[in-house]
Amino acid sequence: MTDLWHTVYVKRRQALYLLAILLTLYVILPQLGSFRASKAQLAHIRLEYVVLAVIAMGLTYTAAAGTYGFLALNRLKYRDTVLVQMASNFVNRLLPAGIGALGANYAYLRRSKHSSSQAVTVVSINNILGIIGHLAIVALAVGFFRKQLQTVQLGHVRHELQWLVAGLIILLPLVLFLARPHGRLRQVGHEISVQLGHYRRRPERLLGALLTSMTLTLCNVLSLWYCAQALHAHLSFVTILLIFSLGVGVGTVTPSPGGLGGVEAGLVAGFVAYHLTGAQALAVALLYRLITYWLPLIVGAFVFVLCVRRELFSRQQLTH
Repeated sequence: MTDLWHTVYVKRRQALYLLAILLTLYVILPQLGSFRASKAQLAHIRLEYVVLAVIAMGLTYTAAAGTYGFLALNRLKYRDTVLVQMASNFVNRLLPAGIGALGANYAYLRRSKHSSSQAVTVVSINNILGIIGHLAIVALAVGFFRKQLQTVQLGHVRHELQWLVAGLIILLPLVLFLARPHGRLRQVGHEISVQLGHYRRRPERLLGALLTSMTLTLCNVLSLWYCAQALHAHLSFVTILLIFSLGVGVGTVTPSPGGLGGVEAGLVAGFVAYHLTGAQALAVALLYRLITYWLPLIVGAFVFVLCVRRELFSRQQLTH
């Protein structure tokens, strides 16, 4: 019975992943004709905003380290934790669905004298707070800065975006449901409930972790806003926040390392929906991914080697 469930589970997950890939290609392929025009857009780039985008991206690592510092049940060295966040982003570029970052941080916590259940709890709560913080930022931004939000005229929205949003709504809960077998979900849930007692006695640590997690999201959005400014796409910060959320959502259900292809598709679709040309939308998406995906991949490779040499985690731990 277990083998039968595993076979059905694998086939259903593969089918969902294939559907996510096809949906992504359906959105991004029509924009490839604008690639030559996008190169022309990049010729008029404002370098000062590119530098600011890189700085904002770099601050995400310090915020991520702060979140783990608040959540850790044993004291972590902040400098080491920042390095681990950089290394985990590198690993995350090699594995799909955020597996790399989860594994690297879990291994680091185990080396920092956390038990297996404690490490699982910290990593899991970090992800939960990330979702809660992101949703809170969106709700607050839309609630208090509604006037700064550019409107989407449905008559001008490409039908690719409509299919993308509809597919995202359908796929996201299904992929999350099938992300791992039910038994493992129950086990992780039990481990988290047991370890939550530590945070009930120290609620300020959860609050601090939530605030740093929200800071991480804001830094990512700020980096995208700077990229848009660099290419003369003058959209409000709230609008960029919603476009970023769409890109992250599509990247989440795209079974590629770091959401490669899916994030770009979501960003392009979002920018087109807010009346950017296909060329300009693609140029902003490519610049943002250059800064937040490819640059960290190069830098993270060196930091990963440094972390291994300093025994912050080992290669063997990442493969188990």
